[in-house]
Amino acid sequence: MNQLIRVELRKLRTTPALLVTLAICVALGVTSVVTTILLAGQNGSPALGTVANVNKALQVASMTSIAMLILGILAIAGEYRHRTIMGAYLAEPRRGRVLAAKLVTIGGIGALLGAALFGLAVAVAVPVYAAKGVHHLPVDLAPMWLGATLATAIYGMLGVAVGALARNTVGAIIGGVIWVQAIEVGLLQNAVPSVAKWLPTGAGVAVTAARDSAPDLLSPGLAAAVLVGWAVAIALLATRFSVRRELR
Repeated sequence: MNQLIRVELRKLRTTPALLVTLAICVALGVTSVVTTILLAGQNGSPALGTVANVNKALQVASMTSIAMLILGILAIAGEYRHRTIMGAYLAEPRRGRVLAAKLVTIGGIGALLGAALFGLAVAVAVPVYAAKGVHHLPVDLAPMWLGATLATAIYGMLGVAVGALARNTVGAIIGGVIWVQAIEVGLLQNAVPSVAKWLPTGAGVAVTAARDSAPDLLSPGLAAAVLVGWAVAIALLATRFSVRRELR
């Protein structure tokens, strides 16, 4: 398994996808933090320095999660598209181990990215808030940091599982983004929030939000369990289909 993980890391280092993902996350993350603080209290946005405002400023996990979802899809669906998956399965005929290596690799990278970008968001937010006269953040950073790390890792693993099921890079990415942004966020969270909070996006928001900022969502502990449960369920489904389906 260690050898398979090293191979997956080598693949990621030799393609631009990882560096592009990192650059986009850093650029969008810093921009989001700064603009949320500078525009606080305008056009109905939360007042500067409130829990809601700080929570919104530090919600960079929403970006890293989507980014890792896409990277996870690319990590396996891209191999089916370019037929390089043949070499992987020839080197390791047990397909479940190949998929497991991808899940571990992308999950680990997601955890590092989620933790690093949240740390960067805090590092940017503190001096910008201080310049605006706010010298104390009214949130507990440690649980939010842990939640951002977990959510980003899990979404990367979900991307691998979805990519293994779909095998079509473009279709999987479009379908994944539409499910998250249009169906879960745009439709279900407004129409049936009691159902939406048990889905991956609802659980992801709950686990990354500041305490008491989202009382209608699941508790952080339960949300983390739900998020992990979704990742395990879809990964097991992907493993079953990956092992049984013919390569074409």
